[in-house]
Amino acid sequence: MAQRICVTGASGQAGRAVVTGLRAHGYDVTATDVAVTRADREDGMLRADLTDYGQAVEALSQADAVVHLANIPAPGLSTPAVTFNTNITMNFNVFQAAAALKLNRVVWASSETTLGLPFDVPPRYAPADEDHYPVPTSTYALSKVASETIAGHIAEWSGIPFIALRFSNIWARSTTRSSPRSGRTRTRASGTCGATSTSVTWPRPAASPSRLQRTP
Repeated sequence: MAQRICVTGASGQAGRAVVTGLRAHGYDVTATDVAVTRADREDGMLRADLTDYGQAVEALSQADAVVHLANIPAPGLSTPAVTFNTNITMNFNVFQAAAALKLNRVVWASSETTLGLPFDVPPRYAPADEDHYPVPTSTYALSKVASETIAGHIAEWSGIPFIALRFSNIWARSTTRSSPRSGRTRTRASGTCGATSTSVTWPRPAASPSRLQRTP
């Protein structure tokens, strides 16, 4: 039987790419989001508000693992308080539900902004490395820093591997964007991040001197 994976935030750019990729590799995917179109419903996507713990538990109840991508994805889209409170509530609910249901693995979207990017406030030093963490300069970044702390503790309590992916900008396949600094247009050929991502894994291997593991 194929492993069943719940993907939250499945109607977003990253979510759609992840759902497509997992299904192409033979996984049984349960897709969920709070923003669900008629076409999404016809495709089997579940509408769930993950700020409600009961709905988070129900969304994950049949899953073996979760790829948690649902969050307000950037600063400036909502008020600072709404951004922080919404993200931290969703993340805690999904992490706690995964632990209560004894899922095999949690993979979730953190952000490179935990290191201080985009460096509107100059970095402490350059090049920035893991010792530069945490440097949140917005409530969005703060929600990711706080969520990494929560994820680390729940992983230690439950023994479930938690992997936080610190993504950069996520652009859809063949989407053209203008650089905010140069005004030049660029086209990305993938639906993933626009820069090298890093990941943090919990529980951390005892033999590893570093908390940071770079993804291929």
